[in-house]
Amino acid sequence: YGSRICSGRASPTPSAVRVAAMPSRPVTLEDTEHTHVKVLAVDEAIALVQQVAAGNSKVQIIDVRSEIEHSGGHIRGARHVPYEDILESAAAEAQGAELLASFEAAGAETVLVHCMYSQARGPAVACSLASLAEARGHRLEVCLLEGGFHAFVNKVHGSGDAMPAGGAGDLISGFKPERWRMTASNGLVEIEAVEAAEALGVEDFPAALSG
Repeated sequence: YGSRICSGRASPTPSAVRVAAMPSRPVTLEDTEHTHVKVLAVDEAIALVQQVAAGNSKVQIIDVRSEIEHSGGHIRGARHVPYEDILESAAAEAQGAELLASFEAAGAETVLVHCMYSQARGPAVACSLASLAEARGHRLEVCLLEGGFHAFVNKVHGSGDAMPAGGAGDLISGFKPERWRMTASNGLVEIEAVEAAEALGVEDFPAALSG
């Protein structure tokens, strides 16, 4: 199942990955191909999240979004580890190694990584963790959620004009409606991205959002 990214090339450095709400050229999955990372469609990821919700420790989820993004709603059972902690801090490699070791100690077999759109931060972290796991002999399968939390939240809440209620659900916890805006072309979109587009005079969103 799933396609693969990062064809053995080194993980992109932080300087090569620009994280912005709507950059002029979004970093794509093809920019960070790696044969050891599987890209999972939302439906496949939902099946994994259901396992986590049922108490299955063989699946672990890492949310690498910012604190403010995470606070607006997150996948149930996901561990929040900001992108910067894994790839940009002075102890980045040690942090990644500790993270992988803790997952393996808990009996994990699959690690699902995501950011907001899984176009920049998520692929970079997934590639880094996959390379680190291979180097250190961890038997962990690293996967990336296609479309990120944006795709996940829209799949779970479905299409329509109504804003979902806040609170927790079976698959999403801590959803805050005030942190989101319903758009015609991309469904639910984080409020910062909407406001950034409005400030630039953009009337609609491009098909590919980044983050």
